[in-house]
Amino acid sequence: MIIMEKEVRLAPFTSFRIGGAAKLFCAVSTKDQLRQAITFALQKDLPYHILGGGTNILVNDSGFPGMVIQMNLDGMRLRGESVEVDAGVELMRLVQCATQEGLGGMERLAGIPGTVGGAVRGNAGAYGTAIGEVVRGVVALDLERMEFIPLTREECDFHYRSSTFKKTKRLVVVSALLDLHSAPREEIAEKVEETLAKRLARNLQAELSVGSFFMNPVVTERSLVEAFEGERRVHCRDNRIPAGWFIERAGLRNRRVGGAMVSEKHANYIINTGNATARDVRELAALIRDEVAQKTGVLLQEEVCYLGF
Repeated sequence: MIIMEKEVRLAPFTSFRIGGAAKLFCAVSTKDQLRQAITFALQKDLPYHILGGGTNILVNDSGFPGMVIQMNLDGMRLRGESVEVDAGVELMRLVQCATQEGLGGMERLAGIPGTVGGAVRGNAGAYGTAIGEVVRGVVALDLERMEFIPLTREECDFHYRSSTFKKTKRLVVVSALLDLHSAPREEIAEKVEETLAKRLARNLQAELSVGSFFMNPVVTERSLVEAFEGERRVHCRDNRIPAGWFIERAGLRNRRVGGAMVSEKHANYIINTGNATARDVRELAALIRDEVAQKTGVLLQEEVCYLGF
């Protein structure tokens, strides 16, 4: 049985701490509850949204005129060197569990906020690693048939910050089977701590944001690739250059619109300085896109999900 609440403010459920109320809100802890909730929304002709950790979403100031379903399925089941993990499990909890069990392959994902479901949907990654690389398969709810179906890694169609789940609204991630590998626990823990130290060094964890706001663009202009490699003294993989570099070149670090600001610590972070509205964030994002395009010829694309717009 699912319990629904009316007019639940969504800001506290997001890392931005921005946004109005959902017309209806419910939390689901089982696959059957998930199916019941979505079936109810469809029968009532209500728009709905599956909410994970709320770390990659901007909610409209006026809220969402539909049903928000909080994904609380949080089981993990070890199968030798593999682990089956539910969509509502926090990604960092999964990394910690793998470390304790002496299973490597996820160390560079340490510190990424949010849940496994959101990470799989957006093929979350950092430091040259993405979660799609260790996914063997996914169980998803097929909304056309209202049945739970298995998908292979190939069917998930993982690409940079993308997957079949992000491209279509027909499939909802319920759980994922990850293939890891045995390694000395101390070595895994050392890599995890190294990854967390890199994140902590930037001191971004205290800022209200969704992390990287724009996706890193693929650049075909050779002069830009050479300029980036020369300045940062790193090789540009697959011609993909960090969006923050373009935002810095456009002179937008610390730029503000209302309570929203480009972080002085990381140019690809838009932060809520305390009183930002969704409108502030959207206007600042548009300003960034326009000025980067004018000054560099590169069009940035948002990584964030917009709800209620």
